[in-house]
Amino acid sequence: MKNWSPVSFGAGLLLVFILGAAASLGALPREPLFRADLLWSGSWERDKSLVNRGDLRLQVLGLTARGQVTDKRPVPPWENPEAGITALGAGLYHGATGSRFLYGLIDESGLAPRLRNPAIRSVPFLEYHKPSTADLKTTPSSTGEPAFYLNLASPPLGPVRGFASVHLDEKYTPAYGGGVNFQFTPKINLGMEGFFKTDTLPPRHASSWFSETPPLPERDFRIFGANLTFTSPFFGIASDMACSETFAFGRDLYGNIGITLGNRPWRLSLTADAAGDRYVGSDGSAHGSLFRTAGRFEWRGKRSSLFRTSTSLRGPDLGAPFTRSSSLVYYRFPTPQRTFPFGFSRISLELNRNASEPEKITDALEGTLGLILGPVRTVFQGTLAGTTRAAKPPLPYPGVEGDYQFASAKFSGELSYSFSLFQLKTKLGYSLIHQKDPLWDLSFYGSIRGKFGRFSAKFAWTDFPSTWTYTFSWNLKYGKAISRDKPRK
Repeated sequence: MKNWSPVSFGAGLLLVFILGAAASLGALPREPLFRADLLWSGSWERDKSLVNRGDLRLQVLGLTARGQVTDKRPVPPWENPEAGITALGAGLYHGATGSRFLYGLIDESGLAPRLRNPAIRSVPFLEYHKPSTADLKTTPSSTGEPAFYLNLASPPLGPVRGFASVHLDEKYTPAYGGGVNFQFTPKINLGMEGFFKTDTLPPRHASSWFSETPPLPERDFRIFGANLTFTSPFFGIASDMACSETFAFGRDLYGNIGITLGNRPWRLSLTADAAGDRYVGSDGSAHGSLFRTAGRFEWRGKRSSLFRTSTSLRGPDLGAPFTRSSSLVYYRFPTPQRTFPFGFSRISLELNRNASEPEKITDALEGTLGLILGPVRTVFQGTLAGTTRAAKPPLPYPGVEGDYQFASAKFSGELSYSFSLFQLKTKLGYSLIHQKDPLWDLSFYGSIRGKFGRFSAKFAWTDFPSTWTYTFSWNLKYGKAISRDKPRK
């Protein structure tokens, strides 16, 4: 495959996309004959960076052509122009089926990212098991390289739809995906999906003489993944399974499951996932063993009220004691009636513990209270963190098990006011850090929204009054459509 040029790859994938889109012309919905959309967004942050993004889309019937430019460079941009990062992207989209052909910095979602370093991702509740797809990244990247992505999806064939995809990275290494979806009724769905990738990983060297990471030669790597998802009004279940095999390192597994019971007014969600010590993610990196489990209960009431409580536990391996936890209790109050637009908006309490090092256990407590005062919204937050130690295996939840030492505390209040096209915000905070001077932080934010987009400005003092910065951001757009049924003059 190394003898193929990027032009050959791109032309081949583009041809496949056009043939697949042409085969689905009968599935076109009632869309405008022609539409053009132009977007310009960006930000300027004092002494940091200037970011710009331009996006042009031209739609004819159900086929959309897209061109995008993203750019990031230090401020002021004229002093060091060679330090800038510019990325070009292009895409073709078939609206009726979701098929797409992309070139540029690719942002994937679905099965493949869920198999990539699970430890840094949220616990895999059912709603996080989304079907696989991809799109162009909307932010510049200093590490990403342009890649090709092709996804061909079929129109509905009765209750069945299918798709197949291929992702070619900067080395033209392919990663394949595909699946089928059964839509039995509008609310009962069964989806099955698979993923496969093979690659040659670069050598890995020890970082020091006594490093725990062993040196490894250049080695072959492959990974298989599969997903099964079933959803219905009162019951849902989703699961991912993956097996990685790496030469000179070994074979191992990763798996997760998410279950949901109930609908309205209550819903119970449970999840768990585990990875073996020799599991290598879809990006070719190994991060060690893992075991997590979590639960969440929700109750939805009148006028958009919501009660939610959740907890998650994490341990270094399946069967080992849990060393980390995160728990939340949250309540969103009913929307105030117009006759009395005053009251509470939300209240929450979150507890976290990291006991991976028994000699230095970190506990944190965070509380939030939101108030509605007519057109003014206020939010008060407080955070308290400290450390303790345990002579025996620590509890997974916060508690004083030895000498407690204060680490930090922060308190803040935010006010926001919206009228017509304008929104104003201000925030004041006070921080206490162990053995350091206290800090005040202050910020002012204002934005205006209109038919053609949004412009905002923010002035912030991270250490009032000495350290400050400003950020201007904009998101401007314009669109024009010509209907198929436009009457002739």
